[in-house]
Amino acid sequence: MRESLRQRLETQIAYETILKKSTKLEYPHIIKLGAMLCVEAGKEPDPARIKECKQILKHKVNFLSSFRSHMERLVLIKMSLADDAEAYIDGVLAVHKLLSEGFMLDHDQLAMAATTIYENCPAEETEAVVTRTCEAYQLMKQQHRFLTGTEDMALISLLIMAGMRPQDATRRTEELYQLLRQDHVAGIEAAQPSALVLALSDKPAPQKVRDFHDLHQACKEAKCATSRDISMAIYATFADINVPRNQIAHEIAEVDEFLKGKKDYGVFGVGGSIRHLIAAANVIEDLQSDAVPHAVSMTSAVTQAIVEELLIILITIIITSAIMASSHAAHSGSH
Repeated sequence: MRESLRQRLETQIAYETILKKSTKLEYPHIIKLGAMLCVEAGKEPDPARIKECKQILKHKVNFLSSFRSHMERLVLIKMSLADDAEAYIDGVLAVHKLLSEGFMLDHDQLAMAATTIYENCPAEETEAVVTRTCEAYQLMKQQHRFLTGTEDMALISLLIMAGMRPQDATRRTEELYQLLRQDHVAGIEAAQPSALVLALSDKPAPQKVRDFHDLHQACKEAKCATSRDISMAIYATFADINVPRNQIAHEIAEVDEFLKGKKDYGVFGVGGSIRHLIAAANVIEDLQSDAVPHAVSMTSAVTQAIVEELLIILITIIITSAIMASSHAAHSGSH
């Protein structure tokens, strides 16, 4: 294993330990996501600051807000990493208000889309980006009424912020979706988010789908593949990585083996599929760093910042979905 990758993993585990000591009854999924946020920001978690941010958030939104549900810990950590926590949440809430105008109900994923746009969009362009994001969402909703949901909003916003018009983002995503479904590469649950991620790359659509399939197959053979659900979208983030798919799968397997022996990464923690997801995320982040020269060939729509945001969005969607599913199962079992 590359030393840079090992250091990244050891830092993540250390940050998880800090976060576990600062909270009670927290889902292990959220602890790991929080640690990843801190690693990417290059800042050690600060439990005291997170606690201060919680008080700020309580004064900004009521307990029914999506910012106080499964998204709360993520928002608190993002606030704690900001130079001005109050200014950060005020900005995010302003974007959230714009996004929410077209929806009757508040949704957790709209909160995530709001953080994505706030962090990556110049203030003077925010309103236009929100308008175009909502337009693209409606176009996709018309094509796939039951597949398109608010969990897609953050990914759609990245396409818009990459400079695509709503019609172009919709057309490109639909082309990739159809290829993924025709080749049975991705299950019905994975095809839409995978298409949205692949759409960020300007490589030819058939090549992107072939590389996506090859990486998933290589991971299956290396016994480090995610479940055949939305988690598969992680393989789409490697679209512009110019490294043989078998080599990538080998590295993911190495990281997976490293994580397997760590607390909360087993069957009674996040489980194998989420562990494979986190392993893949660490590998792509390391490949994008200077540790591996010439590994990345960026196309016009993609920057390293966008890919980093993309990884956090995907992992957040997958982890919050897993938490909501387990919560629903527990609730159903109690009746």
